[in-house]
Amino acid sequence: MIIRITFTLLMVISFSCEVSRPQGYSSNDNSTTLGLLDRLRSIPGLRISGVGERDAQVYLRGQTSIKYYQEVVFYVNGSRVGNYSSAYQVVQPENIDSIKLLKSASELSLYGSDGRDGVILIKTKN
Repeated sequence: MIIRITFTLLMVISFSCEVSRPQGYSSNDNSTTLGLLDRLRSIPGLRISGVGERDAQVYLRGQTSIKYYQEVVFYVNGSRVGNYSSAYQVVQPENIDSIKLLKSASELSLYGSDGRDGVILIKTKN
């Protein structure tokens, strides 16, 4: 009984993750900014494959299929962009305000068949 309750609690806690700018962050800082792929690597639950920044592929960890394996779909400011390579071309890393990974059924139901393999929401400053 205790194991079952703990497992259910862990599933509820680990469904979504969000990465935002640190508090006190100023866009006038001369520090280097992390690229989109580096920010995605900091989100638990993602599997990233590929050699470089441009040809990377982003998948939800744990989702497997023998014949059908789809990338996570990216939305930038509410507009569907497509896979990572499309998001890489559209988003400038210094303009990213927050990144949120959606992977629970209730969150993905809003996106229909696009959401079956996961959705990453990117919000920009502008």
